[in-house]
Amino acid sequence: MDGLPFIPGFRFNDLTKQYFNLSAQFHWKNGYALPKAKSTGIGKSPLDVETILYGQNFDVAGYDPTLTYGKAKDAPKPIELPHFVKLDRKCLSFNGYTQHTITNSPIETFRVRKVKITYFLVDDTIAVVEPVVKNAGYVQGCVLKRGQIPNPYREGRPWHWSDFIIGEEINFYGIAYRLCGCDLYTRNYLTSMGVVVSENLPVIDDPYTAIREKKQNEQSKLPTLSSDGKSAEDKLRQFLEYDGKVLRFYAIWNSDISDPTDFKYFTIVYYLTDDRLEISASKTMGNNCELNPSAVFLSKMKLPKHWSNLPPNFPSIYLEAGNEEYQEYYRPRDFIIGNTISVMGRRFMLYDCDPFTRDYYKDMLKIVQPEPIQTINLKKDNLTVARLAIPPHTGIGDPDDTRQNCLSLVPKPPKTLDFVTFVLNATKKLRYKLKMVPVYEVDSLRDFIMEYCIGNDQMCIVELASKNSGFIKGRFMSAARLRKPNTSVDSNQFYGPKDFAIGAELHAKGLVFIITELDLWSYNYMNENKDMFTQEAIDGAKRFLESKNLLNNKENVKNQENQIAVPESTPIVSAT
Repeated sequence: MDGLPFIPGFRFNDLTKQYFNLSAQFHWKNGYALPKAKSTGIGKSPLDVETILYGQNFDVAGYDPTLTYGKAKDAPKPIELPHFVKLDRKCLSFNGYTQHTITNSPIETFRVRKVKITYFLVDDTIAVVEPVVKNAGYVQGCVLKRGQIPNPYREGRPWHWSDFIIGEEINFYGIAYRLCGCDLYTRNYLTSMGVVVSENLPVIDDPYTAIREKKQNEQSKLPTLSSDGKSAEDKLRQFLEYDGKVLRFYAIWNSDISDPTDFKYFTIVYYLTDDRLEISASKTMGNNCELNPSAVFLSKMKLPKHWSNLPPNFPSIYLEAGNEEYQEYYRPRDFIIGNTISVMGRRFMLYDCDPFTRDYYKDMLKIVQPEPIQTINLKKDNLTVARLAIPPHTGIGDPDDTRQNCLSLVPKPPKTLDFVTFVLNATKKLRYKLKMVPVYEVDSLRDFIMEYCIGNDQMCIVELASKNSGFIKGRFMSAARLRKPNTSVDSNQFYGPKDFAIGAELHAKGLVFIITELDLWSYNYMNENKDMFTQEAIDGAKRFLESKNLLNNKENVKNQENQIAVPESTPIVSAT
């Protein structure tokens, strides 16, 4: 009915229709209007041509999909991995042993050494490793590094995994290894390759290991006692009870070798955890031990009472005796104030102890320690201290450095600078103009500027440019402390602010200079710190500045007061 013309007489009214809108004739795609197939009529009513009543029957049985979709593609062939990728990190592990003949032993004729043989499938290489046994007495670990091993039974062919048979022997470079078993992965791999794998065999016992285990079992049943007769349980309880607790004594030692009037002061620390003691030089008594200059006199050890009384069966070829040779050691009851103890042949007298030690003896040992003994240093009372004389300066190098080389074996740089003073006054400098006392006639034309740093007492001299003088301007003397002439090196007398005045002479580098001028900032600093300068220097500076009309110029005074250090470009008024 859809194809009939829409004219009177050809219309059939549908009384149920409510919508009479016409569907769109185009649809839009990418900005273009495209005609669309007409599937609905007016009011979105379905057309007769779209209904299933007008559809044709489809022969499914005789339908060939290749006519519509084309011929199907063949399935992709599987990619076969290369040999080095397929067998990477895959190896076969075998357990075995080898026998070594022992000729010079009364308790064994051979020794069994267990090994682990690893066969790498990727390149047919073999590695032999011996598990580490504690206190074995021989080198263990890697016995044979990884590599291809030639088979002596098949010329020109290395060992292959097919040659490894459990229960049989294999020969690697003349050493026979008997295979006793393998791991689960090796067993599964060999089975998959068609090899019949036997059951794992036990490794024969090592005679020496069996004898040693038997002795260890017998000793474990006995109570473990140390050389001092204490069991392991007693030593553990002693450690838990006295950990961090020590007895501290103060002792003196008189060395008759160096000086019979000189006493050395030491501190004896007795550790209650393991009954060992340590002796170190005292840092508070101010002693100087020439024989043992280090701080530790005796390292931590158990101190025997009679160090020279050794048993007659002790071999003389030993350098030192051990704990087994000594029968008696010092105990806390042997340390009483006033008593003398022997330390490797040296006699130490105890003269005091700390409060904890006194309380320990009183509460635990029921011993009351005597009062401290007042030691007398005869060397100080008789004023017999001999001091080494410092040799005179030879003129080579700085005298302060030479003095430091005489005071210590490892010299340290001399401390000539106060850091706080330097930080506060590092930028404060006094500036003066100098004239050289002429040695030659041309020296009268040379002008110099001297700067004195208040922070480190160093002064430098710079020569100014002069026309037709023949001298090049620049640094005449680097910054350094300048010693006064005709003074000894030990007196350490250097030029300072009290030596700077108009008309004063300065001796530097073998020449004599006369101070002729100064700047206004230096004069203001003199007035603020009069204790650093002489009154004559202040008065002379004032008369010089008044003669040049610099004190009446308020603008110049204000500019100079705002400056900490006068730059080199500031003009200096000449007195001539």
